[in-house]
Amino acid sequence: MSLMSADVYLIIAEKPKAAAKIAYALRFKKAGGKSGVPFWIGRLNGAKAYIAPAAGHLYSLKPRSPGYPVFEYEWAPRYEVERGAAYTRKFLTLISKLSKSATAYINACDYDIEGSVIGYLIIRFLGDEKRAYRVKFSSLTPEDLSAAFKKVSPLDTGMIEAGLCRHELDWIWGINVSRALMEIFKAVTGKRYVLSAGRVQSPTLMEALKRQNERSTFVPEIYFTLDVWVEVNGKKFKLTNEFAPPLTREDSIRIAKYLRRAGEAQVVSVKEEPKSLRPPPPFNLPDLQTEASRVLGLSPSQTLRIAEGLYLNSLISYPRTNSQRLPPSLNNRKIVEGLSRINVYQGYCRKILSMAELRPASGKKVDPAHPAIYPTGYTPNRKLSRREWRLYDLIVRRYLAAFGPAAKMSYTTYELRVGDYRFSLKGGFIVNPGWTEVYRFINLRQKEVPRLREGERISIASVKVVRKYSVPPPKYTKVTLLKWMESVDIGTEATRADILEVLFKRGYLKQGSNGVEVTELGSEVASLLGRFFNEIVSVNLTRSFEEKLEMVKAGKMARKEVVKEAVEYLRPRLEEVKDLIKKYRSEEATYLHEVLGRGIKGRKCAICGRLAEGSTDDGVPLCGLHLRAYRNVISRYSLWKERSGVGFCKYLRSIIKSSKTGKLAKEIASYLMREC
Repeated sequence: MSLMSADVYLIIAEKPKAAAKIAYALRFKKAGGKSGVPFWIGRLNGAKAYIAPAAGHLYSLKPRSPGYPVFEYEWAPRYEVERGAAYTRKFLTLISKLSKSATAYINACDYDIEGSVIGYLIIRFLGDEKRAYRVKFSSLTPEDLSAAFKKVSPLDTGMIEAGLCRHELDWIWGINVSRALMEIFKAVTGKRYVLSAGRVQSPTLMEALKRQNERSTFVPEIYFTLDVWVEVNGKKFKLTNEFAPPLTREDSIRIAKYLRRAGEAQVVSVKEEPKSLRPPPPFNLPDLQTEASRVLGLSPSQTLRIAEGLYLNSLISYPRTNSQRLPPSLNNRKIVEGLSRINVYQGYCRKILSMAELRPASGKKVDPAHPAIYPTGYTPNRKLSRREWRLYDLIVRRYLAAFGPAAKMSYTTYELRVGDYRFSLKGGFIVNPGWTEVYRFINLRQKEVPRLREGERISIASVKVVRKYSVPPPKYTKVTLLKWMESVDIGTEATRADILEVLFKRGYLKQGSNGVEVTELGSEVASLLGRFFNEIVSVNLTRSFEEKLEMVKAGKMARKEVVKEAVEYLRPRLEEVKDLIKKYRSEEATYLHEVLGRGIKGRKCAICGRLAEGSTDDGVPLCGLHLRAYRNVISRYSLWKERSGVGFCKYLRSIIKSSKTGKLAKEIASYLMREC
């Protein structure tokens, strides 16, 4: 649609850097900045126009009353609501001054839910919603921005309503449950803790604790198998067992003797097959965060922060996207020509440009707001930091790989037999590296195997009985926890990394060896959430509200209806907590101590001193987690005895030494060793 005529247009950008890019594209001149906030002036649609930057969100929700439950709130300038947000005042002052002469408004913030809300609230409080427009762009290049302002749209009501609804839900959830948690801790400890809870944050904390508890109470299974090596032309090759593992030590020894006596394995089939590995699609944000962690060692939040900087410098498209597809309208040839000016990409770019048609690989995921992340083809106008360059390089190589030919491998599989026992020997080599030539972060494994014929007999070099143990589930890392959030569909690609960082800032999570660990404080908060707000912080409820937000975005559900439903969930549970705290203070009840797991006299865990929830077969009191570990230790012994024939005391010594045994299970085993 075209712009309505106006005396003065006011264009709202999300940040000063974005405003400067828009000004350059529209050929506006810088007109201010003495207050520390720049603005630009020019002509648009034949009329005078200003470009003014925001600083992200300039408005926040504010309660109308203290305490909790609190469900009455209003939007207010952020500097009035949040500590540390005083800097936003000068941005609002500037926009307020410029808006007095404006007769039409354009929201030119990032085209996503947050950008829609940022611009809308400014226009709502300082301008006129009825005379407002929206522009959509996926990169800050002059071409994209210039095209965007030639094709303006009405305000994106669906995204605005969904964004406002998300903010209201998160605020209602966060402020009420957080205040309830803080009141419980203050009642029990007499100290004031700054705690937080959230619609997405809390299920994530509880999942991290669930995994940690699984690991800490884990007792490995024992089983036995065989390592069989053959020798061909003086070289040894390890076979892969293709029969059910014998599991017990006795059966393994019996099979090993049989194989040694046989002395040879016969090749019963030879299979050679080519395989193609198709190029991957360009990155979406979750994929970029995963690869940046694997290849560069960056956390999800670091990746997003650096990517946003590259976007603001016009080097890549908008990074907060879930799409794995590029639009057909994108001029890929021009982008590749631009990238060919960077020496390290020159050779591969020539290969791509020699193709008659540039058709990138696509993934299944789409995002109606933005395409997959792509480099714009603009070269850096300053020297990038090491991290900036490495992330930019990762994005560029993934984009270029999407146009490359498939990587081709040749695999050989031999099937071998010794009596009734079947084995395989597999190998492969690269025929054509294809797209992996440019995306060098993929290791195509090559494995040498000998040339064998069907029916050929080869000598068995060695047979060894091997004792093995099952392993606990891996520790969560920031990336795998983020992937879990994505898999259960809570949060968005734009918010998940920030939510994870909140859990660390609050002291609920910490970075331990090889992964994320839940702190004592995090464990106690999760215990309270699980006891009092279990339904409210469940993945299912959080996911159902995410689905309702999508319905609001599509205009199929009203924002007020969704917020009302959230209040109906929260109010009775919050009132219950208030009553419980009142009872605790008046009757000196012990229940809140128990919920926090703090031992009461005569009911303490014999190992850790926390609240005892059960006891051993001999009546020794144990907390819930040590009781779980005890049951695991006792139940696993029968399997160890069956497979290895060990006595109970030797079994205890073995699991204490094993690196796979969880910390609490080791403590239980050490406690039981006193009887040995």
